[in-house]
Amino acid sequence: MSLLAEHLFACRTPAELYRLQILIECVAVPTEMGLPKPYIGRLPEEAGNWLSRIYTLMFTQSRIVQPFDRRVIAPHVTLYSARRSADEPRDLLVAFCGLADRLQIPIPVMLQYLDADRYDVLLLRDPTKKIYLEGVPDYAPDLAGVARRIGRDLDLASYGAIRSYGTSGGGWAAMTVGTMLGADRAIAMSANPPGASFRLNRAWKQRGYSTEAEAADFGAFERQFNALPDRRTRLFAFYGADYESDRIGAQAFERLVGAIGIGFRGVNDHNLVLQLLLAARFGTFLDRYLNGDLDLITPPPGERLLDIGSLDIPPAASPGSGEPELASAG
Repeated sequence: MSLLAEHLFACRTPAELYRLQILIECVAVPTEMGLPKPYIGRLPEEAGNWLSRIYTLMFTQSRIVQPFDRRVIAPHVTLYSARRSADEPRDLLVAFCGLADRLQIPIPVMLQYLDADRYDVLLLRDPTKKIYLEGVPDYAPDLAGVARRIGRDLDLASYGAIRSYGTSGGGWAAMTVGTMLGADRAIAMSANPPGASFRLNRAWKQRGYSTEAEAADFGAFERQFNALPDRRTRLFAFYGADYESDRIGAQAFERLVGAIGIGFRGVNDHNLVLQLLLAARFGTFLDRYLNGDLDLITPPPGERLLDIGSLDIPPAASPGSGEPELASAG
C-alpha cells in the first residue's frame, strides 16, 4: 500500500480527512500523489472524489509526472527540487503563497506544470495572514530580510535565471522580493498591493485573520519598492478582467510601480489560476509568460485584455495522449 493510501484509509472522521487533504494540497510533490488503482475503488466516496479532482487538475495539460523532492528550509519555507548534481544548470522560481497557503491551486498541481529539469522552486508562506507585511515568521521580519535570507540559504549565483511568482496576498511580495533578488520577471496573479486603497475586509475577519490596522504597515509596498536602487525586474499583474477588485489591484500595480497589467476577458473570479486550469490553458500560460522571451510576451498598452482562448493548446496536451503514469502507479 502506498503512503498516500495509508493516510487516507487511516482517517476515521470527515474532519480528519479534511485536515489531511489540506496538508497534502499545501506540501505534497506530484510523485507522492500516486495511488494504485485497486485502492482507488476502496476509498471513501469523499476521498475518492477529492483525489479524482486533483488528478484531473494535474493532468489537464501535463502528462509526465514531475519528480520534485521536498526540503524544508524553515517552518514556512520549502525548497522543491529535482537537482541531482551541484553543477546541473537550473533556474530558480521564488513563489509566495496567498492566504490559503497555496498558489491558488494545490502545490502538487502547480509543481506538475513546472519543468523539474529546469526549475528549483522556493515556496514561502505567511501563516499570520498579514500578507507578508511582517515578512515570513521564523525566517525574516520583513521582505528585505526575506531577500537577504534567501541569498544566504541558496547559492543564487549558481542559477541561470531567477523569477518570482505570487498569488493573491503573495503578489506584492513576489514583486518586491523578486526585484530585490534581481529576477528578470515577477508575476502576480489576482493580487492587490497593500496601499491606501487596500484594507483587510470583513471576510478576512470572519475567517480569523488579523484586521488590526495599527498592526499592519499598509504603506510598506510603495516605500520599500521605491527605495530599491535597482528596479530592472519586469513586473506583470494578471487578473480576471470581469473581477472588479483584481482589476483595480492590477491598475494600482501599474500606477505604483509600472507593472504590466494583463486581464483575461470573461473571468469573473478571483482564482484566475483555477480558471486557466479548467480551460486547459494554464500550462500554455506558464510556457508563454513564465518561460517566454520578455520582449515577445509584453503586449503594447492597447492590447492587454486577452481571451483565454488566445492561449493555444500545445499538441502534447491534446486529448488521447495516453494515461499519466501517476494514476496507475503502484
